[in-house]
Amino acid sequence: MATLTFQKILSNLSHNPNVQKLKSNFNQLSVELKKKETELKKLIEKETAPRISLALKKYHEVLKTLNNSEVKLEKEVTSAISQIKKSATNVEKNIVAYRKQAKTQVAKIEKSLFAQSKAAAPAAKAKSKSSAAAKKTTKKTASAAKASKKAASKKTTH
Repeated sequence: MATLTFQKILSNLSHNPNVQKLKSNFNQLSVELKKKETELKKLIEKETAPRISLALKKYHEVLKTLNNSEVKLEKEVTSAISQIKKSATNVEKNIVAYRKQAKTQVAKIEKSLFAQSKAAAPAAKAKSKSSAAAKKTTKKTASAAKASKKAASKKTTH
């Protein structure tokens, strides 16, 4: 029932001349708004197009400089790596040369020590025999002194 009354009110309003004028005014406003919208879009595109193209140009320039600097960096890195490799091979060569020198010096020192020990061996044998005899006599005197001390201590305790 409410829907029937609602429909009657709508039909009465739609036939009303004032409502018809209001409808036509809304239609005119929407058409004008659409025209203004297209005009504004054109204006915005005209104003922003140079800015956008300028921004694109700057972007491309930045990309070029980045690419150039990347290429330069790669060149510098490869040259640094090659220099490091060269210095590493030089260091290895120097280490080998130093090892050879050290081995020859060790051999010379061993020869000289061996020659000295051969020359000193007969003299050392003579000294060792005399020092052995001296040790025996000192041992005998030391043991005799210990025995006399023990005897003296026994006498004093009894």
